[in-house]
Amino acid sequence: MSLTIKQSEALAKLYPQVVVIRNDEAFDADGNQVQYDLQAVTTQAEKDDCKATAKAKLAASDWSVLPDVQITNKADFDNYRAILRGYVISPVTNPTWPTEPQPIWG
Repeated sequence: MSLTIKQSEALAKLYPQVVVIRNDEAFDADGNQVQYDLQAVTTQAEKDDCKATAKAKLAASDWSVLPDVQITNKADFDNYRAILRGYVISPVTNPTWPTEPQPIWG
């Protein structure tokens, strides 16, 4: 079995001594195998993905907070973005993504 790219990135984050990953084996700078918790690595990868997705969704909705945007449902966008910011601050493994509101132009 091989680790996914996201799992490999999470492994490197959780185990900074790891410098080489081959398939599902991790090694330090001296070539010693590093034992790791696959479940912890998978959980970290899922949380990292949650955070990255939330950041992307926030960036895609940045236009809604510009001062010259005249939408009548600004509060809907504020609530939507607050949920996304929560996932950036405290990512989870199985997020329930909010539905992006449709702008109602005023």
